[in-house]
Amino acid sequence: MSINFKNVTYIYQPATPFAHRALSDVSFSIPEHSYTAVIGHTGSGKSTLIQHLNGLLRPTSGELTVNDQLITTTTTNKELVKLRRQVGVVFQFPEAQLFEETVLKDIAFAPKNFGATPAEAEKIARKTAELVQLPASVLEQSPFELSGGQMRRVAIAGILAMQPQILVLDEPTAGLDPRGHQEIMELFAQLKQQQDLTVILVTHQMDDVALYADQVIVLEEGKIMAQQTPRKLFSRPEWLHKHHLDLPHAAKLAFAIQQQSNFKFKELPLTEDQLADQLAKWLPKEGSSN
Repeated sequence: MSINFKNVTYIYQPATPFAHRALSDVSFSIPEHSYTAVIGHTGSGKSTLIQHLNGLLRPTSGELTVNDQLITTTTTNKELVKLRRQVGVVFQFPEAQLFEETVLKDIAFAPKNFGATPAEAEKIARKTAELVQLPASVLEQSPFELSGGQMRRVAIAGILAMQPQILVLDEPTAGLDPRGHQEIMELFAQLKQQQDLTVILVTHQMDDVALYADQVIVLEEGKIMAQQTPRKLFSRPEWLHKHHLDLPHAAKLAFAIQQQSNFKFKELPLTEDQLADQLAKWLPKEGSSN
């Protein structure tokens, strides 16, 4: 397994009156090259969990392995240097971390920081800019002169320039309009296929879970409530409602149709295409009987 958590507990400000248990005895595995969504309402422990993946946080107790790197409460920053190159994390509003005077220099910063020569770093930066579909004409511009969507692509390129094996996405489309959201999510899907990445997506967007994820981890109050496929998870609307989670839009509409008609879906459609396909098979038959 690429990632394995074993009885991981994390407590903020332990041994103080402000102690807060953010993760509680968490155990799960994520297969190599998979696309995993992590969902749960605000405060469930999602961000705390993903910050363990490259050692930004270490467990208060328990342990995890990421690409054979063991992380425990005593693991040092020096021991995590290699891991931090293998795990790229795209936080919310990553463009806020841009700082160099040109796009090219900003993307090249990470490989230079990990030991590449200036020429090697520039070569990597140019190749990565192409991967995220940035036009060559912007490479010598200041990143702060670009549109919001292009700035985000620059920030993502800077992370991909580390050539990570694992890509962690923490609400990566926050603040983008619907078109920008779709473009960025499709970009990540293409990158996963092209580079055979392991992708972990933290999101509140159930449509993205349905469209892209192989498996879903549900967190609640720092505990794992479920780990299963999107198909199985979204087949339980009542369970989701109980745990303050939503259905994808297509499944929500299909569920409402079932509640208000005699029509029963064989399984709730998770995407608009699946919903349209099932309704198309039903509606003509209904019309011919009238």
